[in-house]
Amino acid sequence: MNKMWIVLKTEFINTVSRRSFVLTLILVPLVPALILGGLSLFGGDEAGPPSEGVIEPEQEGQISQGYVDQAGIITTIPEGVGEERLISYESLESAREAVASGRISGYYVIPPNYIEEGTIQYVIDDFNPLAALETTEIIEVVIQYNLLGGDPQRFQTYQTTVQIERIDLAPDEEASRDQSSPLAFYVPYGVTMLFYIVIMTSASLMLNSIAKEKENRVMEILMSSIKPNQLLAGKILGLGVVGLLQLIVWMGSALILLRLGGTTLNIPPNLQLPPEILPWGILFFVLGYLLYATVMAGIGALVPNLKEASQATFVVILPILIPLMLVGAIIDQPHATFSVVLSLIPFTAPNT
Repeated sequence: MNKMWIVLKTEFINTVSRRSFVLTLILVPLVPALILGGLSLFGGDEAGPPSEGVIEPEQEGQISQGYVDQAGIITTIPEGVGEERLISYESLESAREAVASGRISGYYVIPPNYIEEGTIQYVIDDFNPLAALETTEIIEVVIQYNLLGGDPQRFQTYQTTVQIERIDLAPDEEASRDQSSPLAFYVPYGVTMLFYIVIMTSASLMLNSIAKEKENRVMEILMSSIKPNQLLAGKILGLGVVGLLQLIVWMGSALILLRLGGTTLNIPPNLQLPPEILPWGILFFVLGYLLYATVMAGIGALVPNLKEASQATFVVILPILIPLMLVGAIIDQPHATFSVVLSLIPFTAPNT
């Protein structure tokens, strides 16, 4: 038993003392913290309530345009569109003369059958496709505004993306998350990736340790002074403690950053990670790591060198990749049959 603890301590110290491990352990939570701090410092004052009004105010240097409304649709010009920005003309001749004299850059012709056809004409002296794409936005907004009865509130609602709230009819289900928020996908996706990275990194360290010692014939020397089961248990537990340290630091940092960044990033409370995820995460990591580390140790003991060991791991890691390939469907339907089945299979359960 003492020899097992010696192996455990040796594996742990040798791994955590590497510069690459220390840098990874610190930089992974530090980079998001710096980004969040920068957003809070430089972007906090810029954030504010959306500006009232339907159209942006007139900017300096914009060239006026005209229109001939033969369908009688435009009766009201919204706020923000000045009288000099979009000028009405009674006839095509007067609009054409305004273009020729340089008072306007071009004019739109709204035909009498616009409601049926939905097409207008844009007449300009010197056509520029790129400029035309930018300038037609004004007439489109004005027509939409008038088709909605000139009601600013209705037009504002029309321009706003429809917010869909999903309600689960399951009797014991908590209130559903706001699926319209991108964080409804990225938060569980980040947790899934975290478990995959930590479990596979720790299990791969186990594979490398066994394969290298076998290839360098260090294993033969160790076998003369320690039992195989003690050596294997010491390596699995030592590298498991390393992975557990990574998980606690990274997941704890994620919990703190989400709490501190709730105001800055406008994170709804129902998208926050609950504190209970930490003990459950430790349990899932321990079980998943013990499974994959044992399998990796077996592969390392069977193959003659590290190169062949790396090739043989693809079949082993394929099951844990399945939840990553189906992560979108799992997040969208966490209680579906395939999600429940994947969460019950030992090889796919750690990151489902």
